[in-house]
Amino acid sequence: LAARKGKKLIGMEEIEEANIKVIVGPQKKSRVIKEEEKRATAYHEAGHAILFHVLPDVGPVYTVSVIPTGQGAGGYTMPLPEKDEMYLTKGKMLQDIVVCLGGRIAESLVFDDVTTGAVQDIRQATERARDMVTKYGFSDELGMINYSTSDDEVFIGREIGHAKNFSEGTAAVIDQEVKRIIESCREKATKILKENRKVLDKLAELLIEKERIGQQEFEALFEQNDETIEEM
Repeated sequence: LAARKGKKLIGMEEIEEANIKVIVGPQKKSRVIKEEEKRATAYHEAGHAILFHVLPDVGPVYTVSVIPTGQGAGGYTMPLPEKDEMYLTKGKMLQDIVVCLGGRIAESLVFDDVTTGAVQDIRQATERARDMVTKYGFSDELGMINYSTSDDEVFIGREIGHAKNFSEGTAAVIDQEVKRIIESCREKATKILKENRKVLDKLAELLIEKERIGQQEFEALFEQNDETIEEM
């Protein structure tokens, strides 16, 4: 990146851009986006970012962007975990699901309609909830039993052909537990975003204007919101 720009030294700008390119893919800055799509993306990413910031085990936010990426996303929110973790906890997995649902919920709070932009978020949230129930024994209803039908099977054809080691009744309970987890996380995400609606609006406006903001500028929005509450 530095060489393309004719630079003799690599700076923080190149390091940050390289980091983003590796994690979320190359940014498609030349792509023309409709204003209504950009606004929907801004609220979508703002929803993710606010939940990353508020929930204690998943943030802080490093970058929020509405610049499309090479992976087909309209934008991205990149957290910057403060520590390496050897194990996942039940609480953190639930927070991950809450964050996943934030984009779609933010859209629903603002617009009369929602987009398909949450397709990967919904898939990830569902997989995380199902793993909690079937792999990690985090369901009180089902107990500490492994109901997973595969270990590392990637292709859906293999999973379909794999014999289940539990009854249809248990399968129904698994589905109910997954839905319960998702619904509980949806309610929590909705409550947090409603409580931070002013920040949601300000962040979306800032993203529409600047397209990408960093950690300091993002966190300043919460400080301004806190000052406003104190004045009231």
